[in-house]
Formats: sequence, C-alpha cells, structure tokens
Amino acid sequence: MARVIVMPDPNDPGFKGRVLRFFMKNVLWAALLLLVGLLLLTNMYTVPSDSRGIVLRFGRVASVEVPGLHFKLPFVDEVHMIASDRKRSLEFGFRLRDGGGHGVPEMPVANERLMLTKDNKLIEVEWVLHYHIGAPERYLFNLPLREADKERMLRDLCMATMRRIFAGMMFDEGLTSGKQRIQETAFETLQAIFDSLQAGIRIDEVLLQETNVSEAIKEEYNSVTSAEEQVKNMLYQAEAHANKVVPEAEGQASILINEGEAYKFKRISEAEGEAARLNLLQEAYALNPELTRLNMWAEGMTEVWKNLKVVFVDGLEGSGAAGTIKLLPLPWGSLFGQSAVEAGGEKR
Repeated sequence: MARVIVMPDPNDPGFKGRVLRFFMKNVLWAALLLLVGLLLLTNMYTVPSDSRGIVLRFGRVASVEVPGLHFKLPFVDEVHMIASDRKRSLEFGFRLRDGGGHGVPEMPVANERLMLTKDNKLIEVEWVLHYHIGAPERYLFNLPLREADKERMLRDLCMATMRRIFAGMMFDEGLTSGKQRIQETAFETLQAIFDSLQAGIRIDEVLLQETNVSEAIKEEYNSVTSAEEQVKNMLYQAEAHANKVVPEAEGQASILINEGEAYKFKRISEAEGEAARLNLLQEAYALNPELTRLNMWAEGMTEVWKNLKVVFVDGLEGSGAAGTIKLLPLPWGSLFGQSAVEAGGEKR
C-alpha cells in the first residue's frame, strides 16, 4: 500500500503565526484602548460630601464641582478640594490637644492670652472663632495658597482686632459686664474685614471662653478689690445713717417752719387788729376829741395803777376832819392791822 505524504503549504504561517499576525494588525487599537483607560483612571476624581472641587483650566476657575464623581480634562484641568461645609475653629489663648481618651485638655498660649485695656491693665482672655468657607474659589485665590499660611494670616487678623477692641474698654467692663458687647463687636468687625479682603469666609460665632486677671497684677487687683468693697460698705453705712438722720432733721425743720408760720400769722393778726383799732380811734377822736382823750388817759392809767399802792380815806372817826389827810409813812400792817384786804396788788 502506498503512503500519501501531504506537503505543508508554504503560505500557511501556522497557529503561532496567525496569533502574531493578529496582534501585529491590532496593536495600534490595543494601545489606543489602553491609553484611553489610563487617561480615564488618572483624570477621574471624587469630591467629598463636605467639600467643593475648584476646577482650574489654564490657571482660571472653570467650575466649582459639588460632591460626587467627576472627570477633568487631562493636561489642562487642575482640581483643588476645599472643605467648605466643614465647621472650622480657631482657638486663641489656648490650644486643644488629644488627651489619649481622657478628655481634651487645654494647652495655654501665653503670648495670645494677654490683652491691654484702656486703663492700662492686663487681662487674660481665651476665645474661639467658629467659621466656615462660603465662597471656596475666593478662599483659594485671595488668601495664601498653603493652609498653614492661611491660618497664620487669619490668626494675625483676629488677634489684632481683639486687642484693638480691648484697648478701647475699661478693665472691669472687660472682666465682667462687657463680654456680650465684646463678642458682638468682634463678630461684626472681623466679618467686615473678611468681606473687604474677599476671603470667602463666613463667621458663625465669636465666643469668649474666659477672662481672668493677669498673674502679673493679681495681687494688686485683689488689694484694690478689697479696698473698693470697704468703700462700698462705708457708703452703705453712710446712706443708712443719712436715711435715719435726714428724716429727723426734716421733721424738726417742719416743726420750726410751722411755728414760724404760726408766729408770723399771730403778729400779722395783732398788727392788723391794732391798725384797725387806731383807725377807729382816729374816727372817734374826730367826732369827740375830749371824750377820746379821757378814754385814752383812763386806759393808760390802768397800766399805771397796777403798780401803785393807793389809799383812799374818807375821814377818821372823831377827828371831824374832811378832805385830804396826811399820813406818816407807816407800814401797811400797823396802819390797817391784820384785816387789811389785798386784791391784785391794790390795798384799800
């Protein structure tokens, strides 16, 4: 039986050849697909839920992207993430540090705590600024690019503003009753400064944590406070004494005034009565001068007779004498005996 030998086709490359020929024909498309995939992966980005994505195209703001998955143009776009919805805080006079699960202790910052008041006294102040970013694109471009430089600039502005506020306020007011006004003034002033700089920052709250007397003047302040308390006690005692004495003096003055008014009324009434009597006497004198003079003489002699000792004698028994009788200046008792009658200074 004869063998049949099949000669290979010189034009058939075989399986390996076919595979190699396929890759040689489609290598360009494969490279393009790989390049597109790499470009998609490298230019895909995600904006977190509390942030905004600032897309810069040739150095200018192209868009502000909301949270979610986004793509950028390769080699053209640049994306900056700004946590705009996150509440931010700046502490002044202290810093919060992790206590290792045992709370958050405070670390004092001495150069930020001290404030000089209007009356040249030192007061220690701790306060906090709470804010958020309202315009991310302004925050990115109108403040320094590095976050550390941004924070340093904001701290300098806030410290300068707060020190200027305390410099226009008295020590006692800043320590006690003026806290609310300080917070309101700092809020309004700092917001106006940020708006003028177009920093894109919106202040949520300015909160004074604590205001204390500086250790440098604490002893002197306690001495002054003690002296002021003593002055207040003395003033209270003086007011109590005045409240007791003044009403008594006013009552005595009222009595004296009433007595003076009564005496005045009496004297005026007497003077008016005497004037009326003189007017009537003048009218009577005009009608009958002789009778008027006799009455006036009798009235005058009434006062004189009260002080005279007058004896009226009709005559002595058995003497037969009439008219005036001369008497020796004998004592009244021997002249009339014990039966002499005394009536109002007159003896008859």
